[in-house]
Amino acid sequence: MAEFATLALTTAISTGLSAVQQQAAAKQQAAQVETQRRQQVAQINQQQEIETKKRREQLRQAQAAQRARFAGGGINASSGSASSLLSGLARQVDEAIADTGSLNKLRIDGINSSAAAQRSSLLSKPRETLLGGFSDILTAGIGPKGLNLFGK
Repeated sequence: MAEFATLALTTAISTGLSAVQQQAAAKQQAAQVETQRRQQVAQINQQQEIETKKRREQLRQAQAAQRARFAGGGINASSGSASSLLSGLARQVDEAIADTGSLNKLRIDGINSSAAAQRSSLLSKPRETLLGGFSDILTAGIGPKGLNLFGK
């Protein structure tokens, strides 16, 4: 029994220390994954904001130029077809912004899913090490005649 108890204690201590070290490393790596995820999402959101402002400014300029053309041709910009043309430009920009937003949402969802899978994988490894160590202890205690708790 003394041999098994010594082996079991040594294995338990070794397994426990290894699991604690792996868990600390896994938590640090998971934190890095989270930091990277946040940076990627922030970058996508920032790019979208810049693109939206750019498109709105281009729309404003295009509408102003079109109004000037209408005025040069003696057409009232608020009249039927002129107004339809101006609102059509706005609608196209709104649709393009919405499409970009939908695409970016898909990209962010993919980043979030990938990061969650990475974190889950990283954080499950120390648990597997601990369970494997306890399995080793049990295996060491099982001899040809079954469970060998008393060294016989």
